[in-house]
Amino acid sequence: MLDARILKLLLVEDSLEDERLLSEALLEIEERWLWLPWHSAGIVPVDNLADTLDCLRTDTFDAVLLNLSLPDSPTLLDCFLAVKAVAGAPIIVLADESDESLAACLLRAGAQDVLIKSEIECVPLSRAIRYAIERERRSPSLKAQAPAEPRTAKTAMLAD
Repeated sequence: MLDARILKLLLVEDSLEDERLLSEALLEIEERWLWLPWHSAGIVPVDNLADTLDCLRTDTFDAVLLNLSLPDSPTLLDCFLAVKAVAGAPIIVLADESDESLAACLLRAGAQDVLIKSEIECVPLSRAIRYAIERERRSPSLKAQAPAEPRTAKTAMLAD
């Protein structure tokens, strides 16, 4: 049985240096008691799209921290859509650089947040993860309350 007090994160990052920095930030968040209501976080690191999809098919996670520029991903958007199709958890994109157009597209496609890796700090990172999980939990009830809007081919692609 899963311990509800342990936050389970899938960290998808192909750069060992960035993975180390993110792991240190996540450890600092835990040391500063910023995970409330969780007391700690368990991190499962993967470094390519194929392993990410395998992990998501065989295990459950509270959130996915996803770097889109993986060695086996054809395009950034394709990487996100492939992960979203099997995730079952909120996805926070970890971007190498700022690209407002891509960020807007990812948010419309279902990303909970897009964070620039070089700008990540512990307090905003912990808040982004906690808020993403809460939004994901509330999502089914919000969708049930929302009026239906007509679907076009473009909105269907972004919604799926």
